[in-house]
Amino acid sequence: MEERVTIRGRLILNSIVDKAWLLLLMRNFRDAVEYAHNLLRKNVSENDIVKLLASRILSNAHYSYSALQRAKMYRQQPYLKLKKPQLFSIGKRNEKGNRNIRFLSTDRVQIKIPSATGKHRWITAGVRFGRKYISTIKKLINNSIPYGAGVYINSGLELHVNVPLELYTEKLKVGNKNTKNDKGYIASFDFNSDRICMVIVSREGRILDVKNKHFPEVTSPGYSGRKARDKRMKALAELVDYAYHHNVTDYVAEILSRPKKKSRSKTGNRKSSRWALREFVTHLKTLVARYGGKPHFINPAYTSVDAIPLSKQLGLDIHTTSAYLLAIRFIKGYEEL
Repeated sequence: MEERVTIRGRLILNSIVDKAWLLLLMRNFRDAVEYAHNLLRKNVSENDIVKLLASRILSNAHYSYSALQRAKMYRQQPYLKLKKPQLFSIGKRNEKGNRNIRFLSTDRVQIKIPSATGKHRWITAGVRFGRKYISTIKKLINNSIPYGAGVYINSGLELHVNVPLELYTEKLKVGNKNTKNDKGYIASFDFNSDRICMVIVSREGRILDVKNKHFPEVTSPGYSGRKARDKRMKALAELVDYAYHHNVTDYVAEILSRPKKKSRSKTGNRKSSRWALREFVTHLKTLVARYGGKPHFINPAYTSVDAIPLSKQLGLDIHTTSAYLLAIRFIKGYEEL
C-alpha cells in the first residue's frame, strides 16, 4: 500500500448557509460511520452496507463507500460513538483526484452536498495551507493524482488532504549529504508514549552516541491530546535532524504496539491507549525520506527481555538498550517487517 501523509489546512466558509449544509453532511457522515461499524459487527456484506448507507443516510455511493472504509478502522471495537462530525472522501484518479472534494486552485476547494432527490449541489470554500505545502498541493492538482480529503473540526473547520509520501517529501528534502545508504551510521529508536530513545551506532555495532527525549507531561490529566501529538512529532523531528547531521543514513525502529498501562492515572492510561501509533511511524518515514535516508522496521520480539541484563553492562536505561538491540538485529540482517 502506498504511504501517504496528511496535510492540514484551514477551511474558510463565508456563507452561513453553505456552512450549515456542510455541517449537516458532516453529522450525517459521522452517523453513517457508526451505522457501518454496527453492520460490520453483524457481518453484513460490504456491498450491502454501502447500499444501505447511500439509501438511508448519505444519498451518495462514494461518500457511503468512504464511510465504510472509516468504519473498518474501528472494526476491533465492540461499540463506536464518535464525538465530532466529520467528512471524508477517498481519492479517484479518473475524477480529478477526488470525486466529492475537488480543488479549484491551491486556495479554493469545492465540496459536493448530496441530495436524496438527485439534485446535488456544490459549495465553494477557501482553504489556507502553510506556505511550504503549496507546491505539493499544486503538483497534486496539476497531475490529477488521487488524494483522500476530509473535513474535521478542531479549533475550527479544517481540510485534511492525504498525499503520497514521495510527493510530500520531494520539495522538503534537506540535502543529499548522505546519498549512499551503505556508508553512514545507524540510528535506532525505541518509542514510548512519554519518551523517545535514540542510539547511534557504527556498522560494526559500536555505540557512538545516545540522545533521548522525555515528555512525561503528555499523559498527565488535562493535557491536550493535540498538544501531546505535536510534542511527540517535534521531538522525533529533532532527533532525526540530529542523526542526519551526525552522518546517519539508516534509521531503525520497531513496528509499534499499543503501550502498556503503567500509570495510576486513568486519564493518563486513556491518553496512552489513544496514542496515534501510525502517525508516529508515518512521521518517521516522512522525516527519513526528507533527509535522504532509509527506514527499516525490525521485529522487536524479546528485545525488552534481553535489554534488562544488557542495560547493566552498558550503563544505559532499558529503553535505550532496546533501541541498541534493534540496531544490532539490523546489522545482523534480521528480517524486516
